[in-house]
Amino acid sequence: MKRIIFACSVCVFSIAFAFSQDGEDHSNCGHSSKRIESNLTMSGANYNMKSKSDIEKLFFGDFNAPTEFCYEPSSEVNPCVPSGFRILRDSLNSSYILEVKRILNYGEASEDASKEAKKAQKRQLLDIPARLLDSIPRDVLNQIWEYNTNISKNNVFLKLYAEELPKHFKVEIKSIPVSNPFAEKIYKMMASFIDNFKAQGVPPATTDGYSVSFRTVVADEVWSLRIHMPGGNANIMADLCMKIIIDAGDGQLEESTYLSVLDNF
Repeated sequence: MKRIIFACSVCVFSIAFAFSQDGEDHSNCGHSSKRIESNLTMSGANYNMKSKSDIEKLFFGDFNAPTEFCYEPSSEVNPCVPSGFRILRDSLNSSYILEVKRILNYGEASEDASKEAKKAQKRQLLDIPARLLDSIPRDVLNQIWEYNTNISKNNVFLKLYAEELPKHFKVEIKSIPVSNPFAEKIYKMMASFIDNFKAQGVPPATTDGYSVSFRTVVADEVWSLRIHMPGGNANIMADLCMKIIIDAGDGQLEESTYLSVLDNF
C-alpha cells in the first residue's frame, strides 16, 4: 500500500519557493466552488455539512474541524485512494491531533459496488413475459420500452453505483499528535488560501481527474473550497496536504519541512 500511495506523491522540497506572492495564481484549475456558510444549522443543534461530499461526510461527518483536507481520485483507473486529514484539539483540549483517514480497499469496494449497482439496475427493468405481449396495447408497450431504455442508461447506473460505493468502504484511521506551531500555521495558511482564491478563465469541460477540498472554521463560519484538477498555488497546497497524508501513513511526519513550505506561501 505504501507503494500505491507514493504513486500519488509530489516532492514538496522543490516547490518551497514556487508560490505566487499575490496568492492568486490559480491557472489551469478545473471547476471550483468556494462557499462561506454558517458553521451550525439554523437550529444550532448540528454542524452544517452542506459543502461536504459523500467521502468527506464519511471521513469528517461528525463536525467541522478547524482544518480539513480531502483528496478524491479520478473515477478512472487510479493508483491513489480517497484520503484526507483534519486537525483538531484532543479530548482534554490540551494539544492538537492530526487525524488521517484513507480508504485502502477502494479498488475492491469499487468492483463490489459496480456488481451491486448492475443488479439493482436490472431489478428495476420491467420484464414482460412473451405470452402477454399480444394482450398489451401498443401505447403501453411503447411506454414500457421507453422506461426500460431510460433505466438502462449509464447515468442510472452511475447514480446507483454512487449510492452503493460507500457501503463497501473500509476506512483506516491514524491519529498523531502535532505541535501547536504546525497546527496553527497550517490553519492560518489554509484560511488565507481559501479567502484569496480566485477562479481564472474557463474550466475545461471534463469530468475525469481528481478533486480536492479545503475547509476551515473561522469564527461562526465554515469556509470551504473544492477544486477539480487544481493548478498554480492550489496544486502546490494540494501537494503539500497529500505529502502530509503520505508521511503520516509512513510514520515519518516532518513538521519542519511543511512549515518551510508554508512560510513561503
